[in-house]
Amino acid sequence: MRNLLKKSALMKVMVGILMLLVYAPPSSAIAGVRRRAVRRTAIVVGSTEKSAAEKQEAGAQQQAAAAQQQQAATAAATQSAAAASQAAAASAAAASQAAKAAGASQKSPQQQLQELQSLYSQGLINESEYNASKQKILNSLSQ
Repeated sequence: MRNLLKKSALMKVMVGILMLLVYAPPSSAIAGVRRRAVRRTAIVVGSTEKSAAEKQEAGAQQQAAAAQQQQAATAAATQSAAAASQAAAASAAAASQAAKAAGASQKSPQQQLQELQSLYSQGLINESEYNASKQKILNSLSQ
């Protein structure tokens, strides 16, 4: 059998390959696997870094949205304050008109009837309003 091993070139090559596999350092024997593992690690780490960047970007977007909501709330509060002041002004105007109306009731009934007639002739009040107001003035005379 020794003679057969020494003479056959194919057997010599196979023995050489087996010796390389047995005595070769582990890193060179599985270098392809290690390279793949390193690539996978790099990809996972890279995607983690991307995820962190995306999270930071999403956080910045949320902060911007919160700031916009706060500005909108401030604007709404300003508008409601303006509306409240307009309502207060309108109620003050209504109160002054009521005071004028009260002053008008202090006028003589003849003056009240003349003003009522002028409102009716100008078309500012209709006939039923004219008759109702006229009746009130006449009723106040009888009391």
